[in-house]
Amino acid sequence: MNQTRFKLSRLAISLSLITGAGAMAPVYANDETAQTTEVEVIQVTGIRGSLAKSMDIKRESTGVVDAITAEDIGKFPDTNLAESLQRITGVSIDRSNNEGSRITVRGFGPEFNLVTLNGRQMPTTGGGRSFDFGNIATEGVSGVQVHKTSRADVPSGGIGATVNISTARPLDNPGLKASVGLKAVHDTSNEVGDDFTPEVSAIFSNTFADDKFGILLSGSVQERNNRAEGMAVDNWIPNVDLSNSPNLQLTDNNQRADGNTWYPQNAGYEILDNDRKRTNGQLVMQFAPTDRFKATLDYTYSKTELDVERVGFGVWFNNGGNVQSATINENGTYVNMTEVNGDYATNLNRNGSASENKSVGLNLEWQVSDALSLELDYHSSEAVSMGTGLGHDAYMIIGNTSCDWCENPTANLETKTADFSAGGIPVIDFTLTGGQPELLPQDMGSLFGGVSKNEDKNKMDQLQLKGQWLNSSDSALVSFDFGATYTDMSFRSVNAYSGQLAAGWWLWSADWYPDDMFYRVDTSGLLDKFSGGGRDKKINYFYMADFYDIVNIAEGIDCDHPDAGIGACSWPEELGGVFSAGPIDDDHRVKEETVALYTQARFETEFNGMPVNITTGLRYEQTDVTANSLERPAVSMQWVNGNEWAYTYATDRTFSEGSGKTREFLPNVDMNIEIADDLIGRFSYSRSLTRPPVGALRSTTTFAGNPKVGQRKVSVGNPALKPYTADNIDLSLEYYYQPGSYVSMGYYRKQVENFLVNTTTEEELAGIRDPFIGPRADQAIADLIAEGLQPTDQAIHDRINANQGTPQGTPITGDENDPLTIFSVARDTNVETANLWGWELAAQHMFGETGFGVQANATFVYGDVEADRNAIGYQFALPGLSDSANLSLIYENYGLSVRVSYNWRDEFLSGFDQHSAPVFTESYGQWDINVNYAVTDNLTVFVEGLNVTEETQRTYVRFPEQFLRGYQYGARYNLGVRYTF
Repeated sequence: MNQTRFKLSRLAISLSLITGAGAMAPVYANDETAQTTEVEVIQVTGIRGSLAKSMDIKRESTGVVDAITAEDIGKFPDTNLAESLQRITGVSIDRSNNEGSRITVRGFGPEFNLVTLNGRQMPTTGGGRSFDFGNIATEGVSGVQVHKTSRADVPSGGIGATVNISTARPLDNPGLKASVGLKAVHDTSNEVGDDFTPEVSAIFSNTFADDKFGILLSGSVQERNNRAEGMAVDNWIPNVDLSNSPNLQLTDNNQRADGNTWYPQNAGYEILDNDRKRTNGQLVMQFAPTDRFKATLDYTYSKTELDVERVGFGVWFNNGGNVQSATINENGTYVNMTEVNGDYATNLNRNGSASENKSVGLNLEWQVSDALSLELDYHSSEAVSMGTGLGHDAYMIIGNTSCDWCENPTANLETKTADFSAGGIPVIDFTLTGGQPELLPQDMGSLFGGVSKNEDKNKMDQLQLKGQWLNSSDSALVSFDFGATYTDMSFRSVNAYSGQLAAGWWLWSADWYPDDMFYRVDTSGLLDKFSGGGRDKKINYFYMADFYDIVNIAEGIDCDHPDAGIGACSWPEELGGVFSAGPIDDDHRVKEETVALYTQARFETEFNGMPVNITTGLRYEQTDVTANSLERPAVSMQWVNGNEWAYTYATDRTFSEGSGKTREFLPNVDMNIEIADDLIGRFSYSRSLTRPPVGALRSTTTFAGNPKVGQRKVSVGNPALKPYTADNIDLSLEYYYQPGSYVSMGYYRKQVENFLVNTTTEEELAGIRDPFIGPRADQAIADLIAEGLQPTDQAIHDRINANQGTPQGTPITGDENDPLTIFSVARDTNVETANLWGWELAAQHMFGETGFGVQANATFVYGDVEADRNAIGYQFALPGLSDSANLSLIYENYGLSVRVSYNWRDEFLSGFDQHSAPVFTESYGQWDINVNYAVTDNLTVFVEGLNVTEETQRTYVRFPEQFLRGYQYGARYNLGVRYTF
């Protein structure tokens, strides 16, 4: 039987020559047919060149791969990697501070996608597994590949996708290559920082000694100032009891069969002034003394610093007892309410954080023979996220202090209202006692404050050995790949919190703070792009004071003040009597050691004259988990009185221990068939995995609340959790009909097992005894019944004390005669299985030599993992599932390059609140522009605009009227110049 090697089609070869991408996919040809031909290479750069190269990668890849490539050295299509990735079919992004941050692929959120740098798995900041693309500058990036199907030779961890970031290497582009860029960054929302902030970037690459040695150095420094305006409700409380509210006027339109209702905890505005600094750098040195050996040593560094001055102001509801009037709509939501009394408080925050990544690596490539090549790669990397300054969240609360009997009486709120019925953001209002029209400086004082400071560290050491054997015989087997990887990853999360620090409370603190330190801030234009904001608002001011002035006065408050009351000051000794987070409260450590082995074979053959390319492989992984958490365990329970109970904790804190082990086999098969020169069909099957959230693997035991009868709840970590595993099927058809143009349609289906469910079991823990059901309680009950008395909890408690001769009110602790306590123990377990499927449609068309082009794609995602808005209690659903679409219009000719892009993401489930209610993020669309003009062959000037229409973002709980968060940002423009030589 004759067998023919798979050859690139004539069109693919032409495109490879035009774009210079041919080196990315080697062409195998029989020696007898090989020819030496001199071809004039026409290099296409800019947007069209980038799109053509990305298209070639998609076409020539095994499996389903999409890519983005740099337009030129130092010129990536976007200033943010996530914002570039969102233009890939099936990729959606989460935004942080109006900038791309993390990605969702095919409905799977950030924790389900693995990010690698030059094929190396990278540590992540923030204590989780999701990668923040906002930390990486794009100037040193040469390309990004999104592997939507799994292969044995690609690191595991991404059920949604594995995203590989490729950085420039000097020997890949011999000779002197350099680029310098200067930008002025302007955010239209900025009010406090500089209106124009700098970004400086540079990349330098050169080779020496007949291109045997190369060095590359790249760096970028950017500062960005912007303002975010927002409104928030902290919590929607289910089934609030209003029966104790006198003279309540209630309009109840609830149509729910279960009668459930939800009442807002509060409603308030916030203003965040952000100052972000981002520093990136990379040093690469390469040495290739022969054609058969190459060594690469590289160091990569990134740091992002964020300082936020935040002020929040609004009303807090008491949720029962003092409600004057309210309306419940058909969904059970309180859409408006009026309460009497309360305060209009202002929360002053100073938040500082920094994320830092460091990585050093060594890569050795050796062509042992014409048939055998080996590669050894090692890197040691670390990611740290930490609080800076006072900490992640340092806050002081000021407000009207409700003192009508002080030396200088202060005004109090008479009523406060909120209306959620109009959509947009809620409208809040209040009235003051005595008919006072507005709060005054003398009404203000300090209430309380607090500080939290955290540090998360993720350290990774990874060693990879890869090999490839090329088959020289005339058979279907083209190559055989093999390899092994050892990965040692350690997570540590440390938290410190001061607790609530009294700074005067409400009644008397106005006497301590000079009136002239408070000043009125007008907010009439706040949130003007929302209905309910801007001119629709009824409260258009708040009172401000210098944060550190408030702290300094609070630290000096006289604890012996006659009106102070208990706990008005006296900050804890462990804080040194000053405003700080204090010592470590929590210290969680998780260590994963993974050994992976893989084999993979590639075959090329024909079917009915159509070239077929098949790759099949198997990856084996074994992961050992050890976990330790610093904790102070409960050692006994005390029956304090009646229905009041308390835990007694161990004197010293100790580290708990836990462990787990998993083994997984991950097969894959990818098949491409070239139905015609310009038509390719694909089929892929693979099994992939994502490891559980780091927080769920902790070895923790947390005794929640007080151990009242019926409320003895404990939550524990589970280091033995299995990874999520998915069986994936992909089918696609791709039509490449002219240079730079194609259409494609793909279908995918994923069956995912081992989703986590929080389950509860009844267990005995730590030898803790229960005096409520012991022999002493039995005797007390018998005595009370014999005397004709009701055996209430209080009566039983009193009789036990009487029977044992202890004073009434003495707490009762379990002893050796009492039975062990039964606790409701909650832990995450692998239970759920889910199915997801979807369609991906993409098109790219270049209009000949006109310079015009268009790129469009859409993704439609389905699954049995959607949240039920009406369900009460725990339910399983997968956050992030949403349709998405992109459209880019381009023009490139005569030195002018223009791209106008629109990105849209449909509404999606973003998580659950503390009551297990689903939280939704509403649909969002954004327009971006990019204009470049080549003044000379080397000098380019440009302007970039992001979110040019200044779109808003909104989230809600269950139903749109249960507003949760709304944010308004400005547009961001970068004006700059780039010189390449």
